[in-house]
Amino acid sequence: MAFPKLEKKVLITALVTSAIHLLLIAFAATQLGITVPTCFSDGSRPLDQAAFIKKTDDHFEVQILAKMWSFEPSKIRIPVGSRLDIFLTSLDVVHGFFIKGTNINLMAVPGSIANASHVFRQPGEYQVICHEYCGVGHQNMFATIEVVEEGEGEAFGMTYSQSSAPDPGKAASETDDPGAKGAALYSQKGCIACHSISGEAGVGPTLKGVFGTSVELSDGSKVIADEAYLKESILDPHAKLHKGFGPIMPKLPLTDTEVQELISYIKSIK
Repeated sequence: MAFPKLEKKVLITALVTSAIHLLLIAFAATQLGITVPTCFSDGSRPLDQAAFIKKTDDHFEVQILAKMWSFEPSKIRIPVGSRLDIFLTSLDVVHGFFIKGTNINLMAVPGSIANASHVFRQPGEYQVICHEYCGVGHQNMFATIEVVEEGEGEAFGMTYSQSSAPDPGKAASETDDPGAKGAALYSQKGCIACHSISGEAGVGPTLKGVFGTSVELSDGSKVIADEAYLKESILDPHAKLHKGFGPIMPKLPLTDTEVQELISYIKSIK
């Protein structure tokens, strides 16, 4: 039985359209370097610090940490025409990761690593923004990928945000002072975004002079801010909410040593 002419036209149109789509997908993958984002969730590739790795002269890898409210590294500098492999995770809540001018659109999820690659064929500054609402500092969460011609200015690599940049003159790892290490953690873990050390309340209560004082909780009761209270508040932020502040602090991945270092730092803030 022969097909009616109209059905033949519809079938041919569908086959041609499908073939064009397949050809476009193949062209994007082979010629434009556009790939589908993947996610590593089995813990086989731990990602706990930012890193920039040069594989070849035109192939780089960057490992990015998203946290409230910044990306580490905050700036990446690569030569034009190079391929950048991106590995992304979050240290606290879910964040977005979108590179303007490209098709890179990822989600930074705690405990998982998102992956994508892109070849930057045009020089310029590509802004990275968080497009997933992640709290009150969401609008200030961005980074930059600078793509330059070979031999143009400084070396290729990455730059930390000002709040998290390690001090080369006095790295926390070079001292045995828990308070100094706690001060570094205060910036690195994002505490600085919500808790001031100046006495001014922000998204969270100030840390200035809090140790040893009486703290009023959301249920009207009071508790002394001793080491036990600080430890509980760091490990389980919603257990005893400070009056006037909501349950927005995430549970941070901290070791027992890091918790003690943070407590030592808080005790020193007078």
